[in-house]
Amino acid sequence: MEKVKTGIKKYWNWRSKSFLTDRSVTIAKQWEFILKELVSGSPGRLALDIGTGRGHFAVYLTRLGFSVTGIDLSENMISYARQNAAWHNLDIDFQTGDAEELEFEDNTFDVVVSRNLLWTLPSPDKALKEWRRVLKPGGILVVSDGFWMNYTWKSIHHLIFSLLKGKFKNGSMLSVRFYCSYAPLQKSLPFYEGICFEKASMLLQMARFKDIKSYDISCFDMNPYGRKKRTKNAEPSFFIAYAKV
Repeated sequence: MEKVKTGIKKYWNWRSKSFLTDRSVTIAKQWEFILKELVSGSPGRLALDIGTGRGHFAVYLTRLGFSVTGIDLSENMISYARQNAAWHNLDIDFQTGDAEELEFEDNTFDVVVSRNLLWTLPSPDKALKEWRRVLKPGGILVVSDGFWMNYTWKSIHHLIFSLLKGKFKNGSMLSVRFYCSYAPLQKSLPFYEGICFEKASMLLQMARFKDIKSYDISCFDMNPYGRKKRTKNAEPSFFIAYAKV
């Protein structure tokens, strides 16, 4: 298992330099509004952002008045998150940490949030039990993830052909690097190709969360992770779930 996490960390350390979650001010404001709506009624003001990446959720929560800790397996992501907080002139405690083995006492936080992390965890069931452990009674969990269709392994021959033909673009380079990093890991990741709300809800129930609900993502005019406009009948590629302890 340690080898799997080392591989994951190595990829995200490399990816951190060009990684952007919220690609526009509009999307950032929408996420901040959603968090405000979901966690403003929490009984206290301590929040934990798990898999913080460059710290976007941590920034939003801090601006909402929370004292925030953000953790990530990638040291480079944490470095960029600290720069992000400094740019916003915010005091946020960023530190490296394992989402499946949190180094916090029981009943520490009022709010726990995590975005786009479940899919790349070897033991997401164990992780959610940990997240519940560190939440105070009555605490709120917000989890967002999606069905990302990580099928790079099915088209790697096309990517290699493009490389040999000198037609390699930046997106193709990311795909090849992703493939090379995750190909040895995917059998160890239950939701490597992605996860839907129904599966996430089952995991939340197993971890003994209650009042599990799905947030209506139709508030997004465009998919925040793509360029195409969502149509009324299109199945969303991501979800936002929230629950209580």
